[in-house]
Amino acid sequence: MKNTPWLVIGAGAIGLFWACKLEKLGNKVHLVYRSESPGKKITLESLTDEEGQQQVSESKHKIKSFKASELTDQYDKVLLCTKSFDLKDAFLQIADHVTENADIACLCNGIGAQEELQSTLLDTQTLWAGTTSEGVLKIESNHIKHTGLGDTYFGQWRTQSEPKEFPVDNMTVTNIHQRMIEKLAVNAVINPITAIFNIHNGDILNDEFKPLVEATLTELSSVFTHPQFSYAQESQHLTSENLKNRVHTVAQLTRLNRSSMHEDIRLHRQTENSFISGFLLANSPIELPVQRLLYNGVAFAEQREEVKKKLLSLP
Repeated sequence: MKNTPWLVIGAGAIGLFWACKLEKLGNKVHLVYRSESPGKKITLESLTDEEGQQQVSESKHKIKSFKASELTDQYDKVLLCTKSFDLKDAFLQIADHVTENADIACLCNGIGAQEELQSTLLDTQTLWAGTTSEGVLKIESNHIKHTGLGDTYFGQWRTQSEPKEFPVDNMTVTNIHQRMIEKLAVNAVINPITAIFNIHNGDILNDEFKPLVEATLTELSSVFTHPQFSYAQESQHLTSENLKNRVHTVAQLTRLNRSSMHEDIRLHRQTENSFISGFLLANSPIELPVQRLLYNGVAFAEQREEVKKKLLSLP
């Protein structure tokens, strides 16, 4: 892969982290921000080393940052790190600066936004959907903290395309849809519950939430193992026990973290509810009363107290 610059879209925690990571791997990186410029240097503070051992270190990364309207170059490698609901519009703002055979990657929560983005691309461009479990916090506009090591994978969104390698080594997978469904399943439990009840991720393991978590997992497994679910081929293995193990592991590993949905509600920002619970409600072949309650509890602040009571009284 020729060493042309990466264009990273989004100056949130994940966008800044990936700009630093790509630069650290020897790439030239240009970053597009929307409202707050990170300046010319980004500080990356790490709390763990590459082996996951606790070790605080700090590095500075020189990254050129622009507003979309200031771009002049053409890019053949683009990484979009935006919220799901911003994905398509963020790409359209820079589409004139993307080559006709470019690799276009996205890291966002949920499912649905990827297909919206795919519909805007040329047939000669390749869309890579990604999923990551890296833990990152944004401290200031040019300062992020890497709080936990995780894995990141990218796969071609259109599986009928000729198989290619992602332009970063050791991140290509062929089963990206399966990995995204697995992440969606975990997000559909942790995100709405922590957001509605204003709790940390690990708190969902407390006794008071056990019946709610169990009911959510049972309902989700009935969707994922249903032969008429739209991603049935990738989700059959997600039984209630499998889901329980995944959710408990993530909740335990990130027990002191606050989910992105929790933070969005706390800061009165738009959430990715439509691409998580909303995606499930729109694509499930069966009724999902628990997921409907979780969706409503996030979407409608005025219903939240009533939804809480209903969720806590689930058998």
